[in-house]
Amino acid sequence: MKKKKKKKSPRAKLTDKLDELCKQIIRERDDHRCQKCGKPVSGSDAHGSHVVPKGNGASKRRFDLINMKLLCMYDHLHWWHKNPTEAGKWFALKFHARDEYLEKYRYGKTAKITTAEMEDLVVVYEEKLKELLAEKQSEKH
Repeated sequence: MKKKKKKKSPRAKLTDKLDELCKQIIRERDDHRCQKCGKPVSGSDAHGSHVVPKGNGASKRRFDLINMKLLCMYDHLHWWHKNPTEAGKWFALKFHARDEYLEKYRYGKTAKITTAEMEDLVVVYEEKLKELLAEKQSEKH
């Protein structure tokens, strides 16, 4: 007997949509380059990585672009997650203002997000992605 695929809730669909938009935006923002080693990354080698863990479910820190950076698979899996102290120091030095901003998420502070906030973010992030892509296109010409 074939198992029925469970239908996703509207909130789960929003979460998936925002996750995808965030990935696309940080790839463009970070110029498709690993922020640690600088090499060009694409496909499965391009890892969107959270500075402060995103937590369970949908949260503000999960979708906060300042809380994300683009890393290659090696630097994400074999450096960022295996050397948290060193990685944290590196991030604080390279992205000082972003690191200070992220204090609000550290030490277990809640970062809940409502469905309405998620819906608003989709609109904002779709526009932001369009702007980034248009910017890149105009740089080519």
